[in-house]
Amino acid sequence: MGKVVHLSVKSRYRLILLTTIFVFIYAFSSQDGRGYPLSTLLAEWPSPLSALRVGELWNRRQAAAHDDSSPGEQQQQVPLSSLESEFFTWSDPNAPAGPKPPYKPARKPAPPIPDPFPLLSANPPPKNLKSLLRAPEHNRPPRKHYPEKTPLLIGFTRNWPQLLQCVVSYVAAGWPPEDIYVVENTGTMFSNRENRLTLQNPFYLNHTQLSMLGVNVIITPTLLTFAQLQNFYLHEALVRSWPAFFWTHQDLVVFSDESAAGPGPYYTLYDRAVGVLQYLLLPSSPRWAHHFFAYDHLTLVNRDAVLEVGGWDAHIPFYATDCDMYVRLMWAGYWQGESEIGIILDVNTVLDDVGALLRIPGIRASFAGDDYEEEEENSRNNSTTEEKEEEEEEEDESTRKRLDDQVNKNGETWERLVEIGKRMEGIKYSDGNTWRNTWQVRQQGGQGEPFYRDWEGFETGTKMMIDLGRNVFAEKWGHRGCDIAKVGIKAEDAWRLERDWDVEADEGEGYQGDGW
Repeated sequence: MGKVVHLSVKSRYRLILLTTIFVFIYAFSSQDGRGYPLSTLLAEWPSPLSALRVGELWNRRQAAAHDDSSPGEQQQQVPLSSLESEFFTWSDPNAPAGPKPPYKPARKPAPPIPDPFPLLSANPPPKNLKSLLRAPEHNRPPRKHYPEKTPLLIGFTRNWPQLLQCVVSYVAAGWPPEDIYVVENTGTMFSNRENRLTLQNPFYLNHTQLSMLGVNVIITPTLLTFAQLQNFYLHEALVRSWPAFFWTHQDLVVFSDESAAGPGPYYTLYDRAVGVLQYLLLPSSPRWAHHFFAYDHLTLVNRDAVLEVGGWDAHIPFYATDCDMYVRLMWAGYWQGESEIGIILDVNTVLDDVGALLRIPGIRASFAGDDYEEEEENSRNNSTTEEKEEEEEEEDESTRKRLDDQVNKNGETWERLVEIGKRMEGIKYSDGNTWRNTWQVRQQGGQGEPFYRDWEGFETGTKMMIDLGRNVFAEKWGHRGCDIAKVGIKAEDAWRLERDWDVEADEGEGYQGDGW
């Protein structure tokens, strides 16, 4: 007589489970090999909004498995249920659709953006490339880093040439490349790092070329507004243990004051920035939050001071958010001073070859739209005799040859670079603020590339958010404009004050008025 095997309770449950799984798999299989796999059923399990039921899905799939019609005939769109239709259209699902809006007038194609630093694209690169990409010898940072951490964050969203010019100018002015962090805030995830965008795309950034310069890149997780980006800087400062950090705008060209270079002590823009930081870290220094260099074109930030007042107000995404931040810090008793440490120029144009900033031999500084020399020549022609004009032309030709020889041998001169930089800044403000931000819409390509955004639509959306932010600021403080402290408003008054303007009396919305 056979021996009876007694199973434990746990073993019985395991056997029941295995049997159930086997039966379940068998039930979704057929003998002719055209079964309905379990994985397919689970992958197509309907969402809560779907009108389909599991049984309906099963019946349709079984019928399709035995249907000899074409795939196109089998895969017809299932009509949306009333609930789904209302969810997507917010209207009567049976209401007739209106006509499609007409198209806007065709745009005039923008000229292509040239390579701003051809040397970085050279293939093969010159053997001495690494030495060419260093700052001029008298501007190089000390071999032994200062004891203080000196990270410089440069936020980037649009216009690669403008960014590259800014980065190269900081390197040339003596900022250690390893301390420079470009914060890629394009919202294109890893597309730039994977070289999936092209130069004509407004959001293009070349990670390889920044690496060649020795510069770091931090990628934001998504597209951030200015206020959110500032809070992201604070987050990075916490993660990386930076008690203080510098940040700068990308539409700048900076220079150390090389007119002071000589046999005596010489301090670069970077040296002077570190000197300010060292002073502010002294126990005897005032309780500080920010230190400005040419307002906030370059800014030194005390991380913990800004965090103490709650960081930047993300409801005010762009303009006016700086007013809100700096005034709240003032109310909290923090000092925010300003110093001059070098030449910081606010520009919206780019040199034809930004390598000129590094004094690379053979690269002469110039930029599109610079008619200074032509105007000088016309001025002389209108005020000189023919004989004197010939003499001046010969003198000019001699000067140009001497300059070319100098550039070919030693690179550009500091004096000429600063002179050209100031002309670039003059063009930006030649007609008030009309041309101030035109650099943001120079690139108009990228169609078909990952995360493509229409350049004009992106600019329009940004401007709408600027107006929204000013509206929020005005509602928050009951006043339109940055002079909220002057009218007696205090920190505790946020969101507690009535408007000091009358919308009903045609005085405009919060983003309007003379205060902005």
